[in-house]
Amino acid sequence: MNVNLSAEVAYSLRVLGLAPGATAADVRSAFRRLARTCHPDVAGRQGSFRFQEITGAYTFLKGLSAEELKRCPTGTSVRQPARRSWPDPFAWYRRRAERAQARAEAVREAERQEEERRSRMRGERVVRVLERYERALSEHWAQVEEEADRGFLGELLVRLASPVAAVRHLALGRLGMLANRAEILRALGELLSRHEIDDRTARLVADLPLRPECRRRLAEELACRAGDMPDPLLSALLGLRTGVEPDPGLMDRYLAQTKAGGAALLLRYWPGCVPPSDKVLLRLLNRDDEHVLVPLLCTMKQRFPTAAHRFRERLESLLEHPSPAVRVWSRALLTRTAGGQPVRP
Repeated sequence: MNVNLSAEVAYSLRVLGLAPGATAADVRSAFRRLARTCHPDVAGRQGSFRFQEITGAYTFLKGLSAEELKRCPTGTSVRQPARRSWPDPFAWYRRRAERAQARAEAVREAERQEEERRSRMRGERVVRVLERYERALSEHWAQVEEEADRGFLGELLVRLASPVAAVRHLALGRLGMLANRAEILRALGELLSRHEIDDRTARLVADLPLRPECRRRLAEELACRAGDMPDPLLSALLGLRTGVEPDPGLMDRYLAQTKAGGAALLLRYWPGCVPPSDKVLLRLLNRDDEHVLVPLLCTMKQRFPTAAHRFRERLESLLEHPSPAVRVWSRALLTRTAGGQPVRP
């Protein structure tokens, strides 16, 4: 009886995968571990036999005392009991189901790719439609803006030609970048040519954001009115304070027309060492205004002293000028050009 009990204990321990001498806690732990993998709900119908084996072994071992568990002979090899391999009668059906599932997955993948292709084509069509719509909308708004600009430009042109100075001032204040338009530029030239250039008009025109080519065009058109221009407008038209060297030819035309203040401004910003024309220099030297002669003589001495020997007689006559500054600068210029050649200071 004891031999049979020991053999049964050893067999049950092998079923649970335990070594001889295992305790009740080891038996309970092994059963719970194996039951989680061999239960029919987890392993399917094929695991039912194995689950019955571990359940029978656990039921047998948990009813034994600790002394009876120790009756298992030592040295007994611990291995899983041999299982009989039974042919699976459902293998063919399972393989057929797997093939059917694979075909179904292939069909679903093809349908998914086709749907993605169609979705991509729909998206491309939508993008093309939106692009055409945006292009048409942009053309429409460009046409609307062009018509609005024509109406606005017509209103500005009418106001720029108004005989009332306040109306012209309002129009000048609303020009902005439109001042670079050809029709507005012509209206500006006519405004400055026909009407008196007051200080407000000069400031408004000087503040316009004219491009260099437009500013030069306007300056060439208004060279005949240089004598009536306030200094801010004169400086803006010729670009005297922009850091770009002005055009000597245009400066010469303005210098021949300007008054005392304008002449002093032009001489202060005279470009390079190229002197004004002899005609303009003679005209300026023949003036008795101290505010013209002093900046002229100073500029001649500093930038183009070689031009002074052509006007030596006039410079000598200026030695008797009432203004001490004119006499000093004339003497300095004559000293530098002694003998008709520049000398070292």
